[in-house]
Amino acid sequence: MERAVKGFAVFDCDAHINDPLRIWDYVPASERELVRATYWRNESEAWLNGATRVNGGGSRGYAAAGMFNPICIAGPQMSKKIIRRLLSMVPLDDAQRDYLEHKGASDPHARVRDLDLMGIDQVLVIPTKVIEHLPYAENPLGAAAFCRAYNDFAADWCGAVPERLFPAALLPVQSPEHAAREVRRVAERGFRVGLVRPIDAQGLYPNDLGAAAAGLQPGASRTSFDALFRAFEETGLVLGMHAFPASRPHRTAGPGLLASPGELLLHAGVDSQTLSFVFESQVWLAQVLLSGFLDRYPRLRMAIFESNSQWLPALLEHCDRLFQLYARERRFPASRLPSEAFDAQCVISFEGDEEPTLRQWRRFQEIGIWSSDAYHHDAADAWGALAAMQRLGVPAPVQEKLLGGNARRAYGIEPKLFVREEPGPIERPAWFPQGPELEAWAEREARRPAPREARPL
Repeated sequence: MERAVKGFAVFDCDAHINDPLRIWDYVPASERELVRATYWRNESEAWLNGATRVNGGGSRGYAAAGMFNPICIAGPQMSKKIIRRLLSMVPLDDAQRDYLEHKGASDPHARVRDLDLMGIDQVLVIPTKVIEHLPYAENPLGAAAFCRAYNDFAADWCGAVPERLFPAALLPVQSPEHAAREVRRVAERGFRVGLVRPIDAQGLYPNDLGAAAAGLQPGASRTSFDALFRAFEETGLVLGMHAFPASRPHRTAGPGLLASPGELLLHAGVDSQTLSFVFESQVWLAQVLLSGFLDRYPRLRMAIFESNSQWLPALLEHCDRLFQLYARERRFPASRLPSEAFDAQCVISFEGDEEPTLRQWRRFQEIGIWSSDAYHHDAADAWGALAAMQRLGVPAPVQEKLLGGNARRAYGIEPKLFVREEPGPIERPAWFPQGPELEAWAEREARRPAPREARPL
């Protein structure tokens, strides 16, 4: 098979590490008990608010069932077909699970070796399980201390290969003032992106700006995120809205309240991974666009992560119509249509198998930023994305924008090309799904009827 060749630098706008245990080594001794009572983990489990046990991403938690760690499974020359076959082989032994756990999820030098295989020149590095759990931390001081530790760790981790690895900052949104302070601190350290998960874990959505914008009741400043968004504007950091699958709220206050719109899927008996990412980002973005938020913060730049993208054109068109239809009901002034504001200040990540997005390349050519989502189970490499673009007729200059140019422009990063040619096949162990055996298995699976309980009525 002919190997692909590229002449431009690919930037992966959203890829992950598996929250290495070294993060907690960065917690000062004076704050160790505070952070231990906020969010702490070992290789087996994690604790939220000192008492609630949650999945922290450690491999030992999966090993008891002979299961590979799904947070570290997808990487160079992996595919969804291979991963489905591996699931059918569980339980796996210790050596097999260790082989399947990509070490680039915790080691920066191993990460760079994987980047070379995946056709990726530069990458924005984002944590994993802390994005799911930290919004539910109840102590603002503990959350702020943990975020400082994580960000110091991330700066050093990426600093091992600074031309290729770029950290995204974790923010303690339990306190807008602490979050704004952390934005300014990490900006001085050279971070380009600050992360906010678009959910309502503390009883306030992160765009609850009504009180600040209208100068309302006493106490409004305590709950307003205005200080945080002003800090993003002042520093030039990109506001990275990163969604996550919903879980049932780990909180003691406000029982019965939804923290994420993705929880509605759980109430319906549906795995929240199916649509929670999309639900969280769509709800956040609709409020932003219809409220005039971006007109209030005209220097703010925002990236929508990990929620796919093919739904965006329809949402923008619908918001434009509603924006005009309900102009008299708008509480705050706004001068631009939602689509105009989005195009001027926002970008959105897409994955290489999103063919509807690639077919709409004219709409996405200035706002689309490619994501591998490595090493999570649905991740894919740049070679596959490049092949899909070429097959669907995306022009070469647009390929370069979508696979790196737009992300680097948003983040203010200079392109550096390290990988030019697709590598040959990786030599795998005999037990690894591959070749005719894999293809025969996939064909049998495609013909096998669904279980009775899974068949549609």
